[in-house]
Amino acid sequence: MICEAAGPLAVFVSYSTDSGVWLKQELRTSALEFHLVQREVFRSAAIIPFRFPTIVEDKSELEEHLRTRSEEYSALLDKFASLVQMEFSVNNANSDSSASSGAEYLKRRQNLISSVEAFSGDIKQGLGPLVEDWRQRETKNGLRLFALVDRKHVAEFERMIGAAAVPRAFKVRVSGPWPVSEFIELS
Repeated sequence: MICEAAGPLAVFVSYSTDSGVWLKQELRTSALEFHLVQREVFRSAAIIPFRFPTIVEDKSELEEHLRTRSEEYSALLDKFASLVQMEFSVNNANSDSSASSGAEYLKRRQNLISSVEAFSGDIKQGLGPLVEDWRQRETKNGLRLFALVDRKHVAEFERMIGAAAVPRAFKVRVSGPWPVSEFIELS
């Protein structure tokens, strides 16, 4: 749907007269369709990925939202026009959590995070100029790292990650390219 209030933005929406549909069995199907549309549009252009379901009361509420935020959204789309998000998680391959005490558990966890961060630092350094920016989040068994990469460097990024020597104690999973959701800061 093209919404006049959106200015140069294209907005894709679904309509339903029954707002309860988002809470019923059809939710899974709708969520899948939502992500398929996002993925297809993202193949050729930058997008601002909204969470599913993002619900507005009616068309006038959507138009008002777009009228007040279209400049911000346009600036973000311009900023990230040629960039994608690559993600990789580094986890402990041995998920043995049989610590004899809380102190032992905390010490193991601290050691795990330290070694994962050291390995991740090596990865970051090796990827160097391919990556515009980094974000990371700690997980239960390691780290999730998000790299902001130019679309034209994705294949080289994947090749370099694939060639990295991964310590036996770690599992590494790479995914992407994705919309730059970890790097978009909405006001």
